[in-house]
Amino acid sequence: MAQAGFIRRVALVLEALLGGFYVSVTRGLFVPMLTYSGYPTGLISQVLLPTSIGGILISLLLYERPGMLTNSFRYSLLLLHISEKIAWLFLPFLLQDPRLVSAAYLMANIISAIVSIAMGALIFSIFGAEEVIEISIHRSAASSAASILGSLFMTYVSAALEPPSSYQLCYITAALIGLSSSLSLLLVPGIPGRIFEEAREEEEAKVRSSAALLVLSLMLAGGNMVGISWSPLLREMGAPMYLAVALSVTANLGGALGSYLWRSYRAYALAILMNTVITLTIPFIRVPVYHVGLSLLTSLTFIGANLLGTQIFSDVSRRLGRVRASAYLTSSNYTGLLLAVMISMARPFSSSQLLLLAGLIKLSGLALTLLAIPETAVIPARRAYEVSRMIYSTSLLGYSFTSQASREFLRTMIATIFLTILVTVLYVIYRVVTLILGI
Repeated sequence: MAQAGFIRRVALVLEALLGGFYVSVTRGLFVPMLTYSGYPTGLISQVLLPTSIGGILISLLLYERPGMLTNSFRYSLLLLHISEKIAWLFLPFLLQDPRLVSAAYLMANIISAIVSIAMGALIFSIFGAEEVIEISIHRSAASSAASILGSLFMTYVSAALEPPSSYQLCYITAALIGLSSSLSLLLVPGIPGRIFEEAREEEEAKVRSSAALLVLSLMLAGGNMVGISWSPLLREMGAPMYLAVALSVTANLGGALGSYLWRSYRAYALAILMNTVITLTIPFIRVPVYHVGLSLLTSLTFIGANLLGTQIFSDVSRRLGRVRASAYLTSSNYTGLLLAVMISMARPFSSSQLLLLAGLIKLSGLALTLLAIPETAVIPARRAYEVSRMIYSTSLLGYSFTSQASREFLRTMIATIFLTILVTVLYVIYRVVTLILGI
C-alpha cells in the first residue's frame, strides 16, 4: 500500500513535470505570439472572450452533472489528456485569421478545462486533505521547474528563428513532450474507473467555496489583465520579442520557489498582499530589463492565492463532491479570464491603465481575503464567516437567475437555429420549383 502511494505520487509529479514544459510553451507564448503578429490589445481580448465563456459553461455543466465525468472516469481522463495536446498544436498555423484562432483556442481551452477538473477530482479522490496540499506543492514546483526550461526554449527559438517558424517549432515540440505527460498517467496506480460521490453538500462547504471562488476569480482576473497588457507595454517601450518571452522564465522560477515558501493561511494572505502591491508598481517601471525581476516577484507571490484556493477546496471536497470542488476551482480561472477580457474590451485602455486596473482588482481580492475567509481574516472568524455567508446568499440568487436565463437562452438559440434551417430548406425548394417551371 505504501509502495503504491509512493509510485502514485512520483507518477503524478512526473505528469506535472512533463506537462509543465508543454503548458509553459503553449500558454506562455500565445499572447506574445498574437502581439508580435500585429494583434492589438482589443483584438486579443476578442480572441480570449469566447474561451472564458466556454470554460465557465463547461465547469457549470460538470458541476451540475458530475456523472458525465465520473461514470467512465479513467477512460475519459486518458482520452481527454491526449486530445488536449493535439488541440493546442494548431494555433500557430492559424494566425492569419483571428476567427480561426479564437475558435481553435476555445476548443483547446474547453478540453483543458475538463482535463483540469478531472485531474483535480483524481487528486481529491486518492489523497486526503493534507496529502492534497503536499502533492499540489510538489506538482506545482515540478511544473514550474519544467516551465523554466520551456521558457528558455521559447526565448532561444524566438531569438534564433523568424516568426511564424519559431512559433510553429515551439508548439510542435511542446505537443510531443505534452503527449509524454499523458503517457505518464498510465504509471499512476489505482486511477478509479468510476468515482462514486457521497457528497452531502453542506451549506458550510458551499459558503467557504463561494468565498474562495470569488477571491480566486478576482486575483486571476488581475493576473490575466497583467498577462494581456504586459507584452504590449514592453513593445511600447521598444523591448525586443525575446525579452517579453523571457518574462516567462523568471515567472516560472518564482512559481517553483513560491510553492515551498507559503505554507500557512497567514502566509497565503501575506503573499496576496505583496502580489497586489507589486502589480501596482509595474506600469511605473520604465526600464524594460527591470520587468524581468518584477515577473519573478509577481509569480513568487501569486502562488499564495492558488494555494489558498487549493487548501480550501481540498478541505470541502468530501462534503461538496470531488468533481464539484474541482469544477469550482477550475471555473475560477475562466471567471477571472472573462472579467479581465470584459474590462479590456470596455474601452481602448492603454497598457499602463490596464495594469493599474489589474492592481485595483487584486486589491478587491485582498480585501475579501482579509474579511471573508475565516482562516485569513483580520476580523473575528465568526464575523468573517457571516461575510462569506452573505456572499454565498447573494451568489445563490444570482446563480438561480443566471441558470434560468441560460436555459431560456439555449431554448431561444435552438429555436432560432431550427427556424433558420427551415427557412433555408423552404428557399431551396422554392428555387428548385422555379427552375423546373422556368419562372
